[in-house]
Amino acid sequence: MRYLMFVIPCLFSIAMNTAIAEPIVVLTYGARDNGGVEDATNSHPFRMDPDYSETHEVAQDETLGHIMNDYYGGSGMNMKFVEMAIVQVNRHAFVRGNPNFLYAKKTIRLPSLNQIKALLTGAKPENSPSQGGSGRTNEIYFFGG
Repeated sequence: MRYLMFVIPCLFSIAMNTAIAEPIVVLTYGARDNGGVEDATNSHPFRMDPDYSETHEVAQDETLGHIMNDYYGGSGMNMKFVEMAIVQVNRHAFVRGNPNFLYAKKTIRLPSLNQIKALLTGAKPENSPSQGGSGRTNEIYFFGG
C-alpha cells in the first residue's frame, strides 16, 4: 500500500510535467496575398464556364491520365469522377469501357462541369445530345460503402 501511495503521486507529477513541457502550435490562416497574380484554379476554363467542353484526338501512346492532366489539371476537380465521366461519354474510344485501354486516332469529347454533374446525379443536362434508341443511359452509379 505504501508503494502505491508513493508511485501514484510520482506518476501524476511526471504526467503534469510532460504536459506542461510540450509546445503548443497555433496555425492561423489569413487572407493570402498573391501579388495580383490570379490563382490558376480560378482561371481554369472548366471552372470559369461550367458549360465549357472540348474535343481531343487521341495520339499514339497517349493515356487517359495524360489527357486529363492536360485539360483538367489544376481545375480542382476530382479526377476519379472526371475519368468515369469521360469513359461514360466516350465508350467508343475505350476497349470494353476500360479506362486503361484507349484507342489511338479516336476523337473524344471532354465533358463540361455541368455534364459531369448530370452524370453523377442522374439528371439530364440541357446541352447534351440525345441518347438515341440504344436503351442505355449515361449515368454513373456507385454501389457499396
